Amino acid sequence: MTEETLRQLIDGGESATVEFKIKAPRPAELAERICGMANTRIGGVIIFGVEDATRALVGLPEPSDTIDITLRAARMLKPPLPITDSTLRHWTLDERKLVTLHIPANLGTLYQYDGAFLVRRGTHTVALALDEINAYLNAYGTSRWEVAAAPRATLDDIDAAAVDRHLSFRAERSRECQRYVAPADLLLSLEAATHDLQSGALRPTNAGLLMFGYDPQLQLPQSEVVCIKYADSLGVRSYVDRRNLRGTLPELIIQAGHFLKQFIRVGATIRGFFREDEPEYPYEALREAVVNAIVHRDYSRIGETVRVFIYDDRVEVRSPGGLLPGISLDELVAMRVRSVPRNPVLAGYLRDIPGYMERIGSGIRFMVSEMRRMELPDPEFTDHQDVVVTFRNGARIEEQPGLTERQRIGLRIVREQGSISTPEYCAATGAPERTGLRDLQSLVAKGLLVVRGKKRGQRFYLP
Repeated sequence: MTEETLRQLIDGGESATVEFKIKAPRPAELAERICGMANTRIGGVIIFGVEDATRALVGLPEPSDTIDITLRAARMLKPPLPITDSTLRHWTLDERKLVTLHIPANLGTLYQYDGAFLVRRGTHTVALALDEINAYLNAYGTSRWEVAAAPRATLDDIDAAAVDRHLSFRAERSRECQRYVAPADLLLSLEAATHDLQSGALRPTNAGLLMFGYDPQLQLPQSEVVCIKYADSLGVRSYVDRRNLRGTLPELIIQAGHFLKQFIRVGATIRGFFREDEPEYPYEALREAVVNAIVHRDYSRIGETVRVFIYDDRVEVRSPGGLLPGISLDELVAMRVRSVPRNPVLAGYLRDIPGYMERIGSGIRFMVSEMRRMELPDPEFTDHQDVVVTFRNGARIEEQPGLTERQRIGLRIVREQGSISTPEYCAATGAPERTGLRDLQSLVAKGLLVVRGKKRGQRFYLP
């Protein structure tokens, strides 16, 4: 952190990632705040010596006392939060002494204080409920949802013919070995069944139900795939078609592919005596995004589904659950880190079937190369609560009707540079600050931009 960054954090006020303290509170109270931030995916910063309501620099009479209390509070967590010289620092701003504690993004450790697992939500610290703790452990790969017993399911819910079809794709030697295995032992070896921890009865796993079940969505409704074709580029008018897809994982992928093919526009070019179809998007790249979304999503998030949205100017594939800890989107896109599957059993099932997961670890590179082959913009990847892949067909968003010339300039800058702030917009268009802010807020209201950050730190992005 630099002095400039620190001043920007103070100017931006308190948020989900920033908290101000005039002085260090009691170690027990501070331990709660630290625990709450330490259990978030993005971490945060506590700044001591700043008044929270006015953001005034009050300063600390004895920074060493604040540092000692902070170290005591960090040791009160279970497990203790590691503190280094780079995360706990002393500053002097405008002749005022401050102390900052930088809490890094959580990489999978669930911290506890005084018998409770705490998390920061907005500017408040609250305790996690039991279902939230289970979801947390699954999201960070600590527990494995896919090999847990499916709730209320029995072996009668497994389609033996689907298991046989899957085994037919395996190597001949593997098939021969499994011919003489009892059905129950076969399901156990595939991790498609497990023994119930309470009754001891053999029951399907969540993964087994998703891959081989007669009706997986009856037990696991979050495994639906929702596909919508909107009538415009904003998604505010009535949709052209909506389908809630049901079936096993291979069936979901096939149905989603049919939906995409139905609504992707196809042109044609005559080369010599032959007509060549030219689809609006590379179909294989879209299918790759759908396969990744279905296989790698966080299935423990009840009520959330994989969604495929087709707009006039783009296709979005949304997968519930962010990336696993230790993997950043930038590194993944740049191929600097190995992709780690959240659901390795499901990934293994689909690897056995030709044509489903043949680009292991290179799916992102494939999507990018396919879009470039058709001279289309690179796909956009975002990771917040969901992983979203956006494919744009090259239509210029600033060419939409009803926009002022200033707004067209601003949208072109966002399209080319990724985002824009109010001062940057005003500098590019010559608009006064209040007029520029109104222009940008109007674009947000129309669904053409989204805003992130607060007050001076606000930036505007494409949705």
